[in-house]
Amino acid sequence: MKTKHANKNFIAIILLAAVLSACSASRDYVSNNFEKVKTTHQRVAILPFDVQFENPANRKPSERTQRFFSQQERTASLDSQKELFAYAAKQVEKGRYELAFQDFTKTNQILAERGIRLEDIGQHDKGRLAQLLGVDAVIWGQMGVRITRQDRYSMMPAYIGNDGIETNVNLYDAASGELLWKTNLTQRPNNRMDTPHHMASQLIAQVAKHLPYRTK
Repeated sequence: MKTKHANKNFIAIILLAAVLSACSASRDYVSNNFEKVKTTHQRVAILPFDVQFENPANRKPSERTQRFFSQQERTASLDSQKELFAYAAKQVEKGRYELAFQDFTKTNQILAERGIRLEDIGQHDKGRLAQLLGVDAVIWGQMGVRITRQDRYSMMPAYIGNDGIETNVNLYDAASGELLWKTNLTQRPNNRMDTPHHMASQLIAQVAKHLPYRTK
């Protein structure tokens, strides 16, 4: 019996280690005056993310391949925004956040009306964008995707080097444009069937649960 109990404990430790190695986070940055400023926040908008796919072959892609990756980056950008809004809205429903998140479709409509292209969002002052959107703060993230394996069904080792997803998520105040909060998360694949979208979704879910507005 002791042997079986010991084996179960050993397996539990291995599983925990796998989870921790698959996903890691750096310590969050929080501005000194965040606790004071956040009391003025009632409505927050989530901007489309800046998503970059690293060239998996590490060589200059063809024009057709470049167009493909550009389209994939745009799709992933909007997907990340949409998923973070959906996950955050669920947290509001559960009473964990006492504020509202602007519907992402309204956010994108306003940006389009102002002539702000998705690929240019990173160059704009985030405080100014928040004011244009009529919110008290905005959330904007950057996501890097690295998948070097060419054939997901290959018998070769599942992934090479630093494959996975890394994201930086930032919160900016509308009134001052100040960076109030920032977190960095990394998700590594657990198996050969882990897709970039699946790993990105796992990261987004974590972000939604740990935004600095959490009340419980």
